[in-house]
Amino acid sequence: MDAASSPTRSLRLVRPTWLWGGIAVIASALPGVAWSAIASSGAGPALDLAAAMLWCAGFVLFAVGRDSVVGLRVPAMIVLFAVALWPLIVRSVVPAIPLFQATPDNTNESALMIAGIVVQLIPVVLAAVAVVQVWRAGVVPRAYRWVPAIAWALCVVPPLAQYAVVVSPGFVVTDGLIALFSVIAILRTIGVVGLGVVAIVAALQPRQAAASTTTVYPAGD
Repeated sequence: MDAASSPTRSLRLVRPTWLWGGIAVIASALPGVAWSAIASSGAGPALDLAAAMLWCAGFVLFAVGRDSVVGLRVPAMIVLFAVALWPLIVRSVVPAIPLFQATPDNTNESALMIAGIVVQLIPVVLAAVAVVQVWRAGVVPRAYRWVPAIAWALCVVPPLAQYAVVVSPGFVVTDGLIALFSVIAILRTIGVVGLGVVAIVAALQPRQAAASTTTVYPAGD
């Protein structure tokens, strides 16, 4: 291959699936960043739904795109679909469950608390399984394969710590706790945006092309 054709060949080796998936995941985090600015405008719920749809689009691309991060393995794809759809399920299906529609007068507080914990833990478990599936698939280059685990930790561990503080006996809201909760929200945003940025960076790295080799036999053979 001559030097003139190498840039074109490299361009064809980028991964558009990861590129657009990363852009969608980054865009899904933007409404959360701007929430304080848009909450009073009445556009908050619409942008929150848009964020969930962008999240869904990004992970569906990661699952079924030409460069599927799980190698199009069906069980792993199902897990990624669940991760993708969960924010939409929480907004549409969960509120329709009778337990969450109960009025304060006839609410079973224990059952409601348990159901709330389950709703919070389901995406945590799904994301953890997805991280393992991406690692096992071996499609993502080893240099980037650890990034989903770091993003998972940033999105999951701080909120769990926050929840533990909130349900602890004698919990009192203080200025320090409010600041801590703000930091936790920022860490989650960093995890989501970082995952998207790394997906874009990895997408723009040319893959190692399979060299076409020609066997040359000695003249006497």
